[in-house]
Amino acid sequence: MGSGVGLRGRYSFAAVLALLAVTTALAIPASAQTPARPAALGLAADPDLVRWDPAIRYGVLPNGLRYAVQHTSLPKGALSLRLGVEVGSFDEADDERGAAHMIEHLAFDDARSFPEHQLDLIFAPLHVTFGRDRNATSDLKQTLYQLDLPTSDASELDVATKWLRDVADGLMFSDANVARERQAMESERAARSADVLRALRTRMDAFEDGDLRSNARFPLGAPQTLAALNATKLKVFYDRWYRPDNAVVVITGDLPVDVLEQKVKAAFGDWAPHGPAGVRGPRAPPGSARGAEAHVVTEASLPAIAGICRVAAPEPPGATADQRLHALLLRGLWEAILQQRINVLRSRKDAPFIEASISDEARPDSQKTCIGIIPQPGQEVRAVGMIEGEIRRFEAEGPTEDETDEGLQEVRQSVRGSVVFGSYATATRASGLVQRVMDDMPQLAPREGLRAFDVLMEDTRPEAVRAAFARDWSGWGPLAPVNSPKPLSEDEIRTAMTSDAYKSTGAK
Repeated sequence: MGSGVGLRGRYSFAAVLALLAVTTALAIPASAQTPARPAALGLAADPDLVRWDPAIRYGVLPNGLRYAVQHTSLPKGALSLRLGVEVGSFDEADDERGAAHMIEHLAFDDARSFPEHQLDLIFAPLHVTFGRDRNATSDLKQTLYQLDLPTSDASELDVATKWLRDVADGLMFSDANVARERQAMESERAARSADVLRALRTRMDAFEDGDLRSNARFPLGAPQTLAALNATKLKVFYDRWYRPDNAVVVITGDLPVDVLEQKVKAAFGDWAPHGPAGVRGPRAPPGSARGAEAHVVTEASLPAIAGICRVAAPEPPGATADQRLHALLLRGLWEAILQQRINVLRSRKDAPFIEASISDEARPDSQKTCIGIIPQPGQEVRAVGMIEGEIRRFEAEGPTEDETDEGLQEVRQSVRGSVVFGSYATATRASGLVQRVMDDMPQLAPREGLRAFDVLMEDTRPEAVRAAFARDWSGWGPLAPVNSPKPLSEDEIRTAMTSDAYKSTGAK
């Protein structure tokens, strides 16, 4: 069991490839509340371009439950099940902070068909162990339950679907169980606080994210709200959000899709909501403008690290799947080109940094894009200045024709390779599929992924890449959080970020 906040998803070419041909999960928001950013792109929508792989059976039950099933045989005989519930810490009320994560814990305690402390005993004969085969995670947006079976025996699948159904609407809430899990979560909080690196990351996130709601909704909650959570309050939260029209079930494995689909219908077809649906938390995007800022933390026990970040509003609602895919492909392209330029700077003899890499993270109220930097000892200011200078050069000039063509060729070769060699484990497919359904982004067949790439990206020129960069690298910032073993001047870092020295030096 775990919480996912603080982990950033890399949109490398390998990850962009996953959009086209494999089932690795990416956090692609299907919609957002505030259209503060410009429209993703001007591409005319083509509803037939991005559609479900025919090998995947996708459907919606009359009660609103979405599901996807697929036959896979790697490894032979295995089955993987996933239950996704679209609620995380972001949608908790102020007095409910920590509720989503605590319910995730309680799912392993006591349920309708699985009496208290009996879950491990029931699954042990199936060679299913907690942590490896049976686990759960929660983050800002969602809670995911996973169950992997080593065999495709029908009776064992029945046990698995029965447990997931109990998670959906059959959890037992007792004050004794809540007290026990509260103690477990408090221990988890204490362990994270004692981890100096995690504590530093939390402080840097607080600087980068300011007053955004996502910055105040850590999955482990707050001590005062955890202390006040009781069985009654958790049951109210559970009934509000654990509903068939707010959930996804995925099964992949070595059984025919007809059998898998029937198992979903039999286990979840009569699931009905209990009471009114929950109301989403406010998705207020980044507010008043923030320009170049620096924040220095002096933590002598850790090596120097730094970052350059922009925090923008989330993508506006209304884009179709092909439009969102196009925007992500363009993002992947500019990130790869800029990353290559950073790598060139790193290769220089006098480079002030050891490593630097681009990452981004989609949250309900914002999109954060960062370049994480490991400076050479004592070179924090120069490292931030050099990389921000290359960013400003890219912003002013965009990529060259050669850079654009080389980037397009690289990703196309990767997509082509997946068509020829693509083969993915049952558990990997299940984890990817549940995310795709929750994100309303169909999983393409490998050959259709290659076709989609050709249609969307064939005529891409440097101007389009530069425009995508301007859209994505926007909002608050640049914001530079820095940890240094020795005190540093924040003014000196800001000056380095806004210097015009980049005009005479660079990767090109």
